[in-house]
Amino acid sequence: MTAKEYLSQAWNIDQRINGKVAQASSLRDMTTHITQVLSDMPKSASHNNHRLQDVISRLMDTEAEVDENIDRLVDLKIEIMNTIWKVEDVNCRHLLEERYINFKSWEEIASDMNVSVRWVHKLHAKGLELIEKFLPKDTEVH
Repeated sequence: MTAKEYLSQAWNIDQRINGKVAQASSLRDMTTHITQVLSDMPKSASHNNHRLQDVISRLMDTEAEVDENIDRLVDLKIEIMNTIWKVEDVNCRHLLEERYINFKSWEEIASDMNVSVRWVHKLHAKGLELIEKFLPKDTEVH
């Protein structure tokens, strides 16, 4: 795995979490829209009960996945941060933290550091080279 792949794992999990949160929100909305139909026909009411149960079950599963992913993200951010802190170059370390821990854009980082975006890209390449030294050769993407 490359340094960039290693460092990008947290962002990838964060994106998965955002997708699952949106999915949970949609399922939560569905539960408020499913209403039981009161009629003499038990099949209709039963169908709505099963549908509501299915949606609630999927909602609970999705929320459990979000919780698991958040736990993994926290652990991974700590691991990545510990790796970044091994970089001696203060500017590279700052850039890597902003990009891979705080998920800032290149433009935001350049603005924060009072440099050009082009310089940020050069500094990023240097930072990736420095991170490579600290990665075990058999590291797998999570």
